[in-house]
Amino acid sequence: MINGDATYAAKGRNRMQTRLPARTITMNGLNTRYRRAREDLGKIGSTVALAAALPKFFRERITLQQAEEEIKRLLEKRVERFLDLARTEIYERPGSPYLKLLKHAGCEFSDLDTQVRRHGLEATLVVLANAGVYLTSDEYKGKKDVVRAREAFRVFPGDFDQRNSSVGLTMQSSGTRNAPVRTFDSLDWVTLQVMGYAVFFSAHDFFSCAHALYGSMLAGRVHGVLRNAKLGIRTERWFARKVPVHGWLEEKYHYSTNKLIAKMGTWFGPGIAKPAYLDRGDVRPIVEWILEKKREGRKCCVRAVVSNAARIARVALDMGVSLEGTTFRMGAEPLTGAKRKLVEQAGARAAPTFAYGGSVNAGLGCGNPAFPDEVHVQQSLLALVERPKPLDYEGPPIHPLMLTTLHRSAPRLLLNVENGDYATMLRRDCGCPLEKAGFTQHLHTIRSFEKFTSEGMSYFGTDLFELLEHTLPSEFGGGPGDYQLVEEEEDNNGQTRLTLLVHPEIGNVDEQKVLARLQEGLAQGSRPSLFMAGVWQQAGTLRVRRQPPHASERGKILPLHILGH
Repeated sequence: MINGDATYAAKGRNRMQTRLPARTITMNGLNTRYRRAREDLGKIGSTVALAAALPKFFRERITLQQAEEEIKRLLEKRVERFLDLARTEIYERPGSPYLKLLKHAGCEFSDLDTQVRRHGLEATLVVLANAGVYLTSDEYKGKKDVVRAREAFRVFPGDFDQRNSSVGLTMQSSGTRNAPVRTFDSLDWVTLQVMGYAVFFSAHDFFSCAHALYGSMLAGRVHGVLRNAKLGIRTERWFARKVPVHGWLEEKYHYSTNKLIAKMGTWFGPGIAKPAYLDRGDVRPIVEWILEKKREGRKCCVRAVVSNAARIARVALDMGVSLEGTTFRMGAEPLTGAKRKLVEQAGARAAPTFAYGGSVNAGLGCGNPAFPDEVHVQQSLLALVERPKPLDYEGPPIHPLMLTTLHRSAPRLLLNVENGDYATMLRRDCGCPLEKAGFTQHLHTIRSFEKFTSEGMSYFGTDLFELLEHTLPSEFGGGPGDYQLVEEEEDNNGQTRLTLLVHPEIGNVDEQKVLARLQEGLAQGSRPSLFMAGVWQQAGTLRVRRQPPHASERGKILPLHILGH
């Protein structure tokens, strides 16, 4: 039976840092270059296979009725699919990391089968988490050992890759706070996720819109145009952002793959515009395209990360034009009330999505939202629960989200895996098409519980969004994306400093007053927060710098940026 009293912990082991000899460093550099070259050569072969598979992918389109029927079938069989995956991919694989955790919890397959059928899938996942069957974000990424009582081992994301011979794309996470992780997304997985997107499009009337995409040039970030084509929707404009690459071969791969997809989508699908590469931060051409469509009497749907959508809205406001009739299909970072308000001030609407680790689209924006970032969970392909034990820190309890995948086509097999996010979870009858399709689980106020540390003090940045996106802009000017805290380590003395970046375009700002307001904001809340803010002030930890905030390769601007992560 499942041992609910199992002791579990997630403490990393201390390791002495040693200085590597120069020869070792040189060899590591050579090995890295060799690995990258081998990966790039492998991409050439995958591109050839992709070219052969895309015509069929584009020809076999999905209607809304087909999507609704498939979602119903997937929901009816989710328990059977979970048990089948557990039996074949965990219990019949002696080396499975999940098997170690299940054995430690005293859970045999017969116990799991009985528990799920008697109490339900989500309830069973919570029981397993209480018994230590879960992986934190750091454990899953291989940054810390998995420690449960006397059991200790280390895993890496590649350990969970599904054996999938299907053709697809290799995508890479943005590495906003961690090292980038490569993931293979099969066309089968893209097709499965399109089912939920069909209903999402119906909920927001996207089938009647002119569609554009604004994203990076990375070949793994083309899901938007692929989904559109699968639903018979033409992508009329593809605004692409240039990003750093490791060499000419990788750059050639990304450019050629994007060009290939655009051509195939035009020859065999509804049409995909050739990527038009914009300079970093230059979004005026997007506003001009929206205005052109408005003159034609058409509504627009623009897919972009949240920060980019807010940037487009601000440019429109500066130009004195309205984006009425435009909806931003946005994701990749939290949609706060301040960013949504900015979008709506420009006359546009927001339709958020929630991705759990990039290629697993866990949430689709509600058609009748009661909260700024409310989404429906794609229960047909995954199960999402909260870890029952809250994080151990002074402040309101935070229960990390844990995800379990329920289909063999998913890029990785996940069982109660955290990604560093938490949210408010609820069920309500909103009446939108997503609810009617069977997606009854809602999430809102989705945030990260990442922390920053200085002077030996740790601070969880759960309230930074309100402080940096609303409070400071309302008092000193600017808006969301103009203020950012950066954790930096100075080379001369190793001191960790917290630098508040203030965008130069805001104009004249009294830096001392901004600094004082920052300290006051950080000190609000618990007594430990007040103490930490005082320590940082005395140590000279806090400072201001006039500089544009750091953005990821996808344009994300988060309230907290940690250099080197």
